Amino acid sequence: MVDANVLLGAFWICCGLVILAPAVLIAFGGRADLHVHYDEDVDPDYVSRRAGTTALLMGLATVAYGVHQLLYGFSSTAFGGLLVALLVLSSLTKRFAQGWGYEPDDDDAME
Repeated sequence: MVDANVLLGAFWICCGLVILAPAVLIAFGGRADLHVHYDEDVDPDYVSRRAGTTALLMGLATVAYGVHQLLYGFSSTAFGGLLVALLVLSSLTKRFAQGWGYEPDDDDAME
């Protein structure tokens, strides 16, 4: 019989990889258009840099939690930390994709 911690750890690792796939394309491939909340008025390089990096953090945190659960078992503190981190990071990546903190250059404003 397979231990539940192994199954759940593998589940969280798979979830983290699903998050990392588009995050890598956004952050390193410059594909800001892959973000659900991307506003086309915002510079795609800004969105790729900020929202992509934040999405990478979400994926890495999820994979790290999965590895932790595989090695050490369930921890309510670690699970709660993961949920809070994902909530905060998902809010940030949405805001970055909509242009939060973005200030267009004078050249961008004239176009």
